[in-house]
Amino acid sequence: MSHLDYLPVTDDTFATTAASTFTAKVVSAGTTELTGPCPRCGTTIRIPVVSGIYKSFRLPRRRHVTPAPAARLEPVICTCDDDHPGRPEGDVGCGAFWTFRLEPDAQ
Repeated sequence: MSHLDYLPVTDDTFATTAASTFTAKVVSAGTTELTGPCPRCGTTIRIPVVSGIYKSFRLPRRRHVTPAPAARLEPVICTCDDDHPGRPEGDVGCGAFWTFRLEPDAQ
């Protein structure tokens, strides 16, 4: 889409824009996929967010109340494959990064 130069940069507007343009879809237990246009270069990206990767069946069973999940702030970087001059070899994206607020109903 865009051929902006690679620039590791963030801006408050990136998070605001992503909050209104990205969707969050639970794709499996513990994994949510964020999808939307990068606020800097505009390319649609998909970001997997994993909330847990280890579960042991050997722990003793305990009776406890599970607290209600809270919103989480997830760091996000552009992962597009578009051409961005100056991008280090082997890297992806335009360099943009921001924080995404993942609400409990989307986790």
